[in-house]
Amino acid sequence: MVSSLVGVGGCVRTKPPVMSPSTAESCRSATVRWFGPADSRDRERLSAWCAGVGQPVLQLVPRVNDTGNPVVKPATTSPLSIEDVVFVSWNVHVGNGDLNAFVRDLRAGALTDGKPVNHFVLMLQEAVRGRDVPAYARRASGARRIAARASHAIDIVDVSRDLGLSLIYVPSMRNGHSARLEATDRGSAILATFPLGDPIAVELPGDRQRRVAIFAKLLLPSESASPVSVGNVHLDALGPPRRFWIFGSSSVRHRQVKAIAPLMPETNFVLGADLNTWHGPSEAATRFLETLFETRVSSVRDRPGIRVLDYLFFRFAPNLAAQCTVAANDYGSDHHPLIGRIVRAQSAALMQP
Repeated sequence: MVSSLVGVGGCVRTKPPVMSPSTAESCRSATVRWFGPADSRDRERLSAWCAGVGQPVLQLVPRVNDTGNPVVKPATTSPLSIEDVVFVSWNVHVGNGDLNAFVRDLRAGALTDGKPVNHFVLMLQEAVRGRDVPAYARRASGARRIAARASHAIDIVDVSRDLGLSLIYVPSMRNGHSARLEATDRGSAILATFPLGDPIAVELPGDRQRRVAIFAKLLLPSESASPVSVGNVHLDALGPPRRFWIFGSSSVRHRQVKAIAPLMPETNFVLGADLNTWHGPSEAATRFLETLFETRVSSVRDRPGIRVLDYLFFRFAPNLAAQCTVAANDYGSDHHPLIGRIVRAQSAALMQP
């Protein structure tokens, strides 16, 4: 499955939910700029979920070894173009996705028509972390535990260090709600082969679980003065318990994407997303993002013919386009990675999805 996406500067805004800077609590690191709903009921609900997770993890520069050299030596130190960077969005199913194998194949060119990849950004949903998570407390909310199918789920902090990548990990919810279970949390992560900056976390409005979108700037060693930013969002799968959970979820997701819209950069922006859209591209949340980005969407079905969940959105100058593929291998997750890159519009073979 291959499609081309055309990114265009500018967007259309609609009136979003009122968002404001979030107050400091145990799960909100001062090194991240926080935003969240202004509604007091949302605040109370989010605080209970916040109490069950640890603080974000920020490793804003690629890891170095004891001698001060990068763990993975870059192939070049010359200035980068945005065309040299590959963007990946992937739900890794609470650490079941084998990141080591995926990155090995990506670097070798197995996922990019034989062309090795030296520079990339990974936008991962359902990353899991098993350290520095607070002990279980009755007052803290937690999600139903998603058990790892693999013998050992991959800890996002460990794997980022092993691969020598920069990391922003922001947990959304505790993975399990019992003192008998190992203390883990799960959330979204951004990993890159170059430094990351200006991390922003946005707690989303909703009625059920705590969801946190994250944004960051890519500190590329580039001659271009134009900044490039990335975002990562994972929306609610179900609606509030008092309504039909599935049929009531579409309006919740629409409200969540409208909440993050004012915080997204106007140009030079890539958004990785698991939108949990039961009705696929026809849902209001997807249509809203398409309007903001004025671009078509690359997506993958976790079960062919049933649901379209995963997306990559691009917004760049009109002379640039984006090409996307879906990896044939799921690498142990229940989602397939989406792989995209920016190309000059005149060299892009524009195809309808």
